Amino acid sequence: MRHGKRGRHLSRTSAHRSSLRQNLANSLFIHGRIVTTLEKAKETRSFAEKIITIAKKGLEKKENDKPGYVHCYRQIFSRLKNVDVVKKILGEGQWRESGGIAKKYIDRNGGYTRILKLSGTRLGVLSGSSVGKVPQIEYTMGGMRRKLRLLGRRLNDNASLAVFELVEGTLETQSAEEVKPKVATS
Repeated sequence: MRHGKRGRHLSRTSAHRSSLRQNLANSLFIHGRIVTTLEKAKETRSFAEKIITIAKKGLEKKENDKPGYVHCYRQIFSRLKNVDVVKKILGEGQWRESGGIAKKYIDRNGGYTRILKLSGTRLGVLSGSSVGKVPQIEYTMGGMRRKLRLLGRRLNDNASLAVFELVEGTLETQSAEEVKPKVATS
């Protein structure tokens, strides 16, 4: 029995799981959106959100409690092990003008990330005569435009793929149109 054992094993050793989670979180903070499996995204979600929460606490301590700010900086660095990503999260260095990732979420209580499933049934693709049409999702990652072909649940090719992204802005600024990915059929 697995009482008190949380998390997924993902067919990896514990060291491999932790480095996978660290690498996915680094890619998420660098690009803002990644395409991965649904299971990996669900496993990384809590890790990434805890890092943003620590960064928010650090921003509160930045002006009047320097040792507290340095402690938060070091906590984030010990989890991510990438100085550039830590600076981007906290708004240091070249990200000083933009304020960093944590400043965008200063008024938001949790829910910093979003997982969008890439299955044909969610997008309403595999129904009746439209089985032959394969839609594509277009996204930009690292300054490059990319396309991903969406195959449905019946074909079992990408039933577990998901888009894992940072939520933009606060709850009031989001609308239903921003949540759905852009889909082009071909």
